Amino acid sequence: MFWTPSIAPAAVGYAVPIPGSDAAAPQINADDLTVIGAQGGLINVRLETGALLVLDAKSLQRPVGILLPLDDHWTARINSLESLRVQLLHHKRSPPPLTSQQRRRIQLALRTLDARRDRASYQTIAVHLFGAEAVSREHWKTSSLKAQITRLSAHATHLTTKGYRFLLLGKGPTGRSKPRK
Repeated sequence: MFWTPSIAPAAVGYAVPIPGSDAAAPQINADDLTVIGAQGGLINVRLETGALLVLDAKSLQRPVGILLPLDDHWTARINSLESLRVQLLHHKRSPPPLTSQQRRRIQLALRTLDARRDRASYQTIAVHLFGAEAVSREHWKTSSLKAQITRLSAHATHLTTKGYRFLLLGKGPTGRSKPRK
């Protein structure tokens, strides 16, 4: 299964040929992409910059534009397309949508969830994530690491129930579009 613009509006865009020849419109070079699948006459590609596109193979080597559905995900699509525009016109990677701290927290949360599903105790999880020495420094019942594992477990549950949808919409894992001040 491939992510499509209807499932991940902030991650994938439809590229379509522009009628006529507009010199200002970018062209997609076949050497700059990796085909990751095909479906219904369209190909799913990843550009060298990491952007995901759905396009007709006839769009290659022709000036392209982006087909933008007028739907409830308009804002997410516009934000992701601004990033795509920079990638296509300037061949630069956009900054990642999540900070390294957010990615690390998601990673730890999902590892915590996996361990809990395997019936590991919070203390065992803490030892694996932070090391036995760190866990032994504090009394477990009042340990800050115990509280952190509890929060990671709750965050993982949130991510797997509805938080992943926020990520696909280009928002943060908590559903906020902008960081708190």
